[in-house]
Amino acid sequence: MRERRRDYELLFIIPPIRISDEEISNTIERVSQAITNLGGIITATNHAPPWGRRKFAYPIRAYVEGEASRRVFTEGYYVLMHFQMATDRVAELERLLKLNESVLRYLLTLVETRGAAPAAVAPVESLDGAEIEDEELEEDEFEEDEDLDEEDVGEDDEADED
Repeated sequence: MRERRRDYELLFIIPPIRISDEEISNTIERVSQAITNLGGIITATNHAPPWGRRKFAYPIRAYVEGEASRRVFTEGYYVLMHFQMATDRVAELERLLKLNESVLRYLLTLVETRGAAPAAVAPVESLDGAEIEDEELEEDEFEEDEDLDEEDVGEDDEADED
């Protein structure tokens, strides 16, 4: 049976204690290696502005290697990756990301391809068998709405008088 490959987008945050260029590149390499080991194909990696080092909207508390209590982080290093992977391997990738202490938080999303053909709609036919134009339909619906509004106004006036 053939595996179904989908496009994914992974955004992950590296904590600021690992902010040296070497540690950042090691973490990015470790995550990309996990993806390729699971049969994925990385199509793009982006950590240039607007990504890179950024402040958080709110502080994040997380455990750090060698420390007994959680530390409060107010900024991190953002990395965005696009890749293709078999759908049955995604759960294993998420497990590896959770176990990776160099990843503070991550968000893995499925990228929907644009340009997918919409479902075909059958043309509407009138009672005599001729096709009705879309403009005619819209005009008829608008006229019916006006008739309903006029009836509603009359009923409301009568209710207010009681």
